Amino acid sequence: MRKLTSLLIATAALAVSAPAMAQDIVVQGKPLSETAADLEACLKRNCPPDEDIKASVAHAENLFVAGDYKTAQRTLNASIGRNRKHAKAYPLPVSDLFRANGRVAEHMGEGRQYQLSTLDMRNTLRDSFGDDDFRTLVADIEVGDSRAKLGFPDEAERIYRDVEKRALTAKQYRVASFARFRLATVARIRFDAEPTPANRKELDKRLSLLIDNPLPGGEEFVLAAKVLRARTDRKHGSSGSTDELVKEFASRGGVNRPVLLYSEPLVRQDNQSVVADGQAAPPSWTRVSTNAYGQWVDIGFWIGRDGKVSDVEILRSSGRDEWAKPVLANIGRRVYAPLKAEEGDRTPGFYMIERYTLTARVSDGNETGTRLRTREATPRIERLDLTEDNYEAPPAEKGA
Repeated sequence: MRKLTSLLIATAALAVSAPAMAQDIVVQGKPLSETAADLEACLKRNCPPDEDIKASVAHAENLFVAGDYKTAQRTLNASIGRNRKHAKAYPLPVSDLFRANGRVAEHMGEGRQYQLSTLDMRNTLRDSFGDDDFRTLVADIEVGDSRAKLGFPDEAERIYRDVEKRALTAKQYRVASFARFRLATVARIRFDAEPTPANRKELDKRLSLLIDNPLPGGEEFVLAAKVLRARTDRKHGSSGSTDELVKEFASRGGVNRPVLLYSEPLVRQDNQSVVADGQAAPPSWTRVSTNAYGQWVDIGFWIGRDGKVSDVEILRSSGRDEWAKPVLANIGRRVYAPLKAEEGDRTPGFYMIERYTLTARVSDGNETGTRLRTREATPRIERLDLTEDNYEAPPAEKGA
């Protein structure tokens, strides 16, 4: 449960190039029948709200991994119906429940439910802990992430600036650094879209603020900013900063978890970039059938000690997987930091498993003046990391 519902700050900052914060899901290790029985037994004995939520999210995660997104969503919505009223008594479990619901909705293309669940998550924490508690501040950043991912970067930027100001006042320096990093990601996306000198200057200013003037406790965002700068430079034809980062990691003896330095963006046939957790989109997207929406693949691959990717393969899928072939190629071209070599350790590196879902946003009909729910014309690819061993508690869980 912890991965789907956790606030991944450092990991997300180092691993994702889009402004929306990626969140992970952990494979429970229990069969689907067992988590279903656990939830049923919990409800039969009228278990306390926190136990209900724990069992509901565990079962929903298992359903999600099994590819049954609709039942996962129904399971979470049912738990929300039972436990929303207990938010004051159990703010953290209820906020986790809303966060999990939003993540599943995102993979289903349910943008409205993703937005509302994120707001409910933030409101639950704010009502219990106040505006300036670090949990509320990080939740506000998640609200900003949702606005960015739904296509409103100006709103996201306003939210990030507000969080930065409040966090500085409250001396929550890690959260302030996180907000500054998010502001840098917005500047990076603007520069990628319009590589003008003015946009480059703004991006450099925001990155330099993180790199050259780090706040106390926000040192991990120095590295995150360097990674973002290297990705930007590499996309625009310069690999020097990436090479310097690789040397820096190597001089430290390597890293003990995967750190993505660069991943190529995906483009459609019309050469338009697609924001989908920074992942590639197949060139045939403009011809993909809407019947393919909701299909998913689990892709496994090795990250070697030298940071190179090998043995990329589809482990399982929900149907025809031709749409995912460019994703395989994209993963194979990633650049990771060199890994730490432990004495006597003969393993080839890290084995990663990532879930990719082909989806499209659902429109509620307001744009056309009807109540008909339709899919947007542009498909998306959503990504989740299913690799349990790569998780470490983020700053928000350790305390600010």
